[in-house]
Amino acid sequence: MGGFVKRKSQALGSQISRKTKTARLSASPPTIESLPNDLLIEVLAKVAASSFTDLVQAKLATKKFLEASNHNYIFQHASLENFQKLLWNNSKEFWSFMEKCNNNGNPETLYRKGMLEFFTHCREASGMTYLKLSAQKGYPDACYVYGIILYTTSMEDEGVKFLKICEAKLGFKLVECRRRVKEFVRYLWVKNKISVPKKDSSDRRGCESVIKNCCKKNVRRIGWDWNDEDDYYGEHTCEACKWNGEVLRFCNMLRTGSYDIMVGHL
Repeated sequence: MGGFVKRKSQALGSQISRKTKTARLSASPPTIESLPNDLLIEVLAKVAASSFTDLVQAKLATKKFLEASNHNYIFQHASLENFQKLLWNNSKEFWSFMEKCNNNGNPETLYRKGMLEFFTHCREASGMTYLKLSAQKGYPDACYVYGIILYTTSMEDEGVKFLKICEAKLGFKLVECRRRVKEFVRYLWVKNKISVPKKDSSDRRGCESVIKNCCKKNVRRIGWDWNDEDDYYGEHTCEACKWNGEVLRFCNMLRTGSYDIMVGHL
């Protein structure tokens, strides 16, 4: 008799345990798939903004993720931190993704497309269109490159306007922008090397110093290393000499891989 009661007690205890576990599971926090579609799209946009690779993995997770990942908002905010490694990738999926980003006004992919068009494919009009679209959206690297190209085409004032936008966005520190641009250019096949016309490259816009050209002596460095933290030209360097120097150094970087003007003259 005692054994029978014991077995019944154990069976009842097991049943109660299963019901308690089921209740706990039903009270568990909702999964990400249960989020409203708008919120799920916002989450996936954050993923896309940090890593293209992670977005691809998310798309493979569930059907709902795959459907949500095709929303235009995600393509607007996607970031391609591994773009250099994927640059010469023949994957249709990757280039289709790029085009969707461009079609939805993604400033980063517009910039990268513009760089390819202008410097590698030598399609200057197309490249300038993409770079301008990105620069108008305030993407710092596009403002920098677009401004320099304008400067070299005798549109100095318009070019300086975009260079100043870049400078302001970066807290008057251009060193990080230079580093990113140089790193990206390393992966390009640069066929279109821009330059400042020789006839007036020594004084493109005209020194604004009271004593003609004396401010050039105040430039702290002749060139910059890519990790140079000293981003100042000198207390008394005028705007004209500052931007003329910036453009000359960018053009030198395209030719030699270095922003240091002296490298191009060794």
